[in-house]
Amino acid sequence: MDIHKVKQLLQKFDAGQCTDEELALLESWYLNWRNQTPTNLNQAEVDERLTRVWSRLQNLDVRPIKWHNNRFMVRTAAAILLVGIGLGFYFYQRTASNNLATQPVTAIEPGTNKAWITLADGCKINLSQHKTGVNVQNGQLTYNDGDKVAKTDPALLNQSITLQTPRGGTYQMQLPDGTQVWLNAATRLTYHPINDEGLRKVELDGEAYFEVAKDKAHPFIVQSNGQKVEVLGTQFNISSYADEPLAKTTLLEGSIKINGRKLLPGQQAIQKNSTLNIYPADIEQATAWKNGDFVFKNEDFKNTMQKIARWYDVEIQYQEDVPTAQIQLIGWISRQSKLSEVLSRIQQAGNISFKIEGRRIIVQK
Repeated sequence: MDIHKVKQLLQKFDAGQCTDEELALLESWYLNWRNQTPTNLNQAEVDERLTRVWSRLQNLDVRPIKWHNNRFMVRTAAAILLVGIGLGFYFYQRTASNNLATQPVTAIEPGTNKAWITLADGCKINLSQHKTGVNVQNGQLTYNDGDKVAKTDPALLNQSITLQTPRGGTYQMQLPDGTQVWLNAATRLTYHPINDEGLRKVELDGEAYFEVAKDKAHPFIVQSNGQKVEVLGTQFNISSYADEPLAKTTLLEGSIKINGRKLLPGQQAIQKNSTLNIYPADIEQATAWKNGDFVFKNEDFKNTMQKIARWYDVEIQYQEDVPTAQIQLIGWISRQSKLSEVLSRIQQAGNISFKIEGRRIIVQK
């Protein structure tokens, strides 16, 4: 069955319009593909195969399906892969049938455009939640649609400026040099004007995506949690939260140096303490937040829940008997989804459930 036919059937399945015959065709297509996988693979090879399944399904550009039945559930002795055609979860050491948690989940909305600016004199300016970004240009502070933010002393806009998002907030900023920066939740960015050494410099705590304006005469420096990124003009993402052990820098275009080491497009530098390693990058996963999605590919479960906690401004608590080290996720879902939708998808994937107390999520078996 060719890929276009598969896409049509998946769209019908998502809408709940597939006939029994069409469901059988889809199931046959998926199982036939699975059957091409050798049975003598070690765990690392299995992980690689499952990632390929995810990539192939993701390229179909289909939104998450509604699970009407278990026809797409493929059980093996070691694991279950739930193919959500948008959100699937892979659980290690899971052999029991899938049980959905039925308890109600508090209606917690996703994050929104929330941020504030702090000027050099300490003045704090709350930014509109109805706007998406702010520009600092020619001694003026305006939103990216041209509306003025507030009456501000132009001299202060030529000094250090800090843009900060809370948990559950995101915002975009155009710096005086033309550089565009997108801030993820719980992020602080401080811009410093060009110094005597001719350097453009920002300090970052959190996660941000940069499109740096080209200026060979004035290199662009990003200082964050133990690492220094040197740029001339390029596009890259940095995730460097103070409460996480790893800082990740992913390069999309151009070239940068991290603590003196060169990074090429399609590469990711991961720093832990003083150790820096460079790997091939998963660009989509690294920039998913900027594009409005959560994308999970064999990611540590606690890291995944930390991302969810920041975006929905909630606290995560784990019961002692939850085998978090045995849980890895493969899939995606829109960051505009309500928290209940995200947690429901995870609950559908295995022997795990959530209890909600106010803005606290308790992860339990």
